Formats: sequence, structure tokens, C-alpha cells
Amino acid sequence: MIRELSRNIFFYTTILVFQLFVFNQINLLGFITPFLYLIIFIHYKTSYNKTILIFLGFITGIIIDLSMQTYGCHTFATITICYLREWIEKYSFGVNSNLPLAMIKGTPLINRLTFFGLIILIHSLIYNSLIFFNIEVLGTIIFSTLTNSIVTFIMIWLISQLISNK
Repeated sequence: MIRELSRNIFFYTTILVFQLFVFNQINLLGFITPFLYLIIFIHYKTSYNKTILIFLGFITGIIIDLSMQTYGCHTFATITICYLREWIEKYSFGVNSNLPLAMIKGTPLINRLTFFGLIILIHSLIYNSLIFFNIEVLGTIIFSTLTNSIVTFIMIWLISQLISNK
């Protein structure tokens, strides 16, 4: 129990430090910033408490918002995906949604792609909608959401494959 808790704290801290000091400094094409920290919410085990997940989303969002000065946009987006995660998991995995590590092992690839994609896409859509907060720039919101989601998805998928093959 203590070993798993210390491993989770190390994983969370490492991902958050990389997000703050490396990925927040990346601006591909001037507007794409990958959100690596979403891997924390993707790999959160279903056997853990949902309230802790929402609190973790709040703390992560606040830390990212304070470092990027985004006025609560990350916090709102992360809390929303933490709240919707159970629904997204049931939609993506169906019967296997309540199994530990169902999203990593033992499910078809399309289910995992759907789960990763929905979490990243919903987060990016909420985040970009709050950043721009103007219906007149709907095209920019959609374009920014899609480009950020694609880059974030590729990075999270590659890192997930590396850590799940250990």
C-alpha cells in the first residue's frame, strides 16, 4: 500500500514538473502547447476514490493555472474531465470499465484510443472555449482544440506505451 502510494506520488510529481518546466515552454507553431499532465487522469485507477480524483484535478489545475496565468481555465477543464471520467470510461470500455487497468491491458485498441481521445478532446475543448470565450472565434476554438488534442494525444499515447511496457 505504501509502496503504491509513494509510486503514485512520484509519478504525479514527475509529470507535473515536466508540464511546468518543459511542456509549458513549448509553443509549436506559436499556439500548440501539449498538456502532458492529462496522463495523470487517464491512468488513475478505477479502484481509487472519485472524490480524490476530483481533488487531484483541482490541485493540478490550480498549479498549472498559477504557472501559466490562465485564470482558472485549466482548473475548470480538469475538474470537468475528472467528473466525466467515469462516464467516458463506461462509454469507451463498456463491460470492462470497472476492471483495474482495463484501459491499459486486455482491451481492444479502439477502446483505448476512444478513452484517451475523449478525455483529451473534452479537456481541450473546454480549455479553449474558456480561453477565447467568444462565439465569433468558433473556428479558432475548433482549430486550436483539434491541433492541441492531436499533439497531446500523440505524446500521451507514446508515454503510456513506454510506461505500460515496463
